[in-house]
Amino acid sequence: MFNEKYEDYISQGISLMTEENYSAAMECFQKAIDINKKSLDAYIHLGNAQANLGMFDEAISSFKNALVLSPSSGEVLYSIGNIYLLKGENLKAIEYYNKAEDSGFHRADMYRLMSGMFLDAGDDTQSLRYITKAINEEPLDGNLRLYKARIYLASNRYNEALEALDEMQKILPDAFEVYDFRAQIYLALKEYDKALEVAEKGSERFPNDPNLTLSKLKVLVEMESDEAWELISSMKSTGQYDMVLKDAVIQESILYLRKHDAETTIGLLSKANETLNGDADILYLILDVYGKSENYEGIIRVSEDLINMNPGYFYESTARYFHAHALDKLGRKEEAKKEYKKLTSSLRKLTINDPSFYEGYIYRLLSHTRIGEYDQALQLAEYIENLYPERADSHTFRYFIYKEMGDEEKAQKEKTEAEKINPDIKL
Repeated sequence: MFNEKYEDYISQGISLMTEENYSAAMECFQKAIDINKKSLDAYIHLGNAQANLGMFDEAISSFKNALVLSPSSGEVLYSIGNIYLLKGENLKAIEYYNKAEDSGFHRADMYRLMSGMFLDAGDDTQSLRYITKAINEEPLDGNLRLYKARIYLASNRYNEALEALDEMQKILPDAFEVYDFRAQIYLALKEYDKALEVAEKGSERFPNDPNLTLSKLKVLVEMESDEAWELISSMKSTGQYDMVLKDAVIQESILYLRKHDAETTIGLLSKANETLNGDADILYLILDVYGKSENYEGIIRVSEDLINMNPGYFYESTARYFHAHALDKLGRKEEAKKEYKKLTSSLRKLTINDPSFYEGYIYRLLSHTRIGEYDQALQLAEYIENLYPERADSHTFRYFIYKEMGDEEKAQKEKTEAEKINPDIKL
């Protein structure tokens, strides 16, 4: 009798999960546990129901109860790792994924998740290691090979990215993404003829795919070809432009900026931002155009919009710096000083938590400079030099710091050093 009730509750719970009625499913699984407190399946199902309801701590507790019953269950360890990933606790997620692997659990989706976490952390080596493991588990999954190509592309390892795409094409010969990625790689290599050839082949093979048409547009824009205007017109008439609105409007805005038409550029981007109900990338570009045209009222307005979106610390830090800078330029000195001061403090915490946040050091340096804290600014310039000795960045920043300090002799020395490293630099 009890076994029948137990089986009924499990069966009902699974059916309710299928219907996405997670609260009712959770009740069924809890009733099953009340009948059989040593049911591994019931705890696992309960954990999954709780996870779907966003009850992450409760889900971890359920999975850990399952772990008591089966300490070496790779599935349970993997599930706990997934919850920690949902909670944003990546180190704990990796810890449990590794435990799952040590228990003999080898799943492509787990390795894919691990690869993604390491890529986000800037560790390309580990990212490649885990995506390779994923491919070994699912050798016929072309998307995994595409992701591998993306990792190589992100780290500028173009030849290896092309090899990964070759492997993918053997498995998925009709994958349109291959054309897009190849075009991106040839663009990065500045091999424009090859990039255009690949983009055109993709467009011819998949004429209705807006992403491949967009890929061709990017190549033409990079080549500064007048054909880019014709293609934009064609995309608008066929409706493809609106299907890839964000990327298409960015490419069109580049063309108008080359004509020094800031007004049309702002209009295009603003309309797209409205259509997209607010987009951080678009707002950042508008902010950049306002900055270059020294439209400080516009900077204040757009930077506030960007900050209110909670767009992540890169965009937020950029917006806050430009907001303070605009206040400064408009003569609102005390307000600007308070914002610069607050920014140096918040960015210090951010760069401690994420040392790879390079822009954080730059905005800290610039903010210190603006409020006359030159020693702190010079210390950050030294750190930047130790970080990237092959770049002209540190000398460029020292040039601006010494200019602010009124020390022309030292400023000119830094300018000379910057130009030695990068002859194209304009200071």
